[in-house]
Amino acid sequence: MIFVSIYVLVLRSVVWHSGRMDIELFLADLEGRFAEQCRRGIDLLVEDLTDAERAGVTLAARLLAVDGPVTLVLRGGRRLDGIVRDCTRTWALVRGDGGDSLVPLGAVVGAWPLGRVAAGEAGVKRGVGIGHVLREFAARGIPLAIDHDAGAHRGRIVAVYADHVDVEAGEGPVGDSRDWGVGARVSLALSGLRELRVADGQW
Repeated sequence: MIFVSIYVLVLRSVVWHSGRMDIELFLADLEGRFAEQCRRGIDLLVEDLTDAERAGVTLAARLLAVDGPVTLVLRGGRRLDGIVRDCTRTWALVRGDGGDSLVPLGAVVGAWPLGRVAAGEAGVKRGVGIGHVLREFAARGIPLAIDHDAGAHRGRIVAVYADHVDVEAGEGPVGDSRDWGVGARVSLALSGLRELRVADGQW
């Protein structure tokens, strides 16, 4: 209230001159306050639009926009460094020193550096789902190194179900599959997949 009273007194002293109201000064003051309100309104609108735009940006769109190496942190804490070669709404293909890795985006819990620029969502292809990719691996009998919440496994996918796959252990098992015999089978939930690599290099 004190501030308002002071402002009114100052305004009166400015717009009143020799007992008469100075319309020019009054209008200038009014226009100045109006312009300031407009600027504030535009700033708020820009902030709202920016927030709304960001709310529609996916991790896939930002990964596609990365020009250079990126570090992904997978569920469980393991880091994967490389170049994003392809990315859909559900998986990313990352080329690192150890070859190409197919990573379900649901397994990515951290990533850097991601710039402020993102690819348009329309540019993020829906692509084939991870289930289709796994069925193709199974059909071709491709040997895979699989990083899973249930451990590291090496073998061939022999069956793909609604929410899990059967993997048949091959020669040279790694990780948790070291206790298997060749030809032993294990069922792995799709939700636990973190990374898939072709056992003998790039695909």
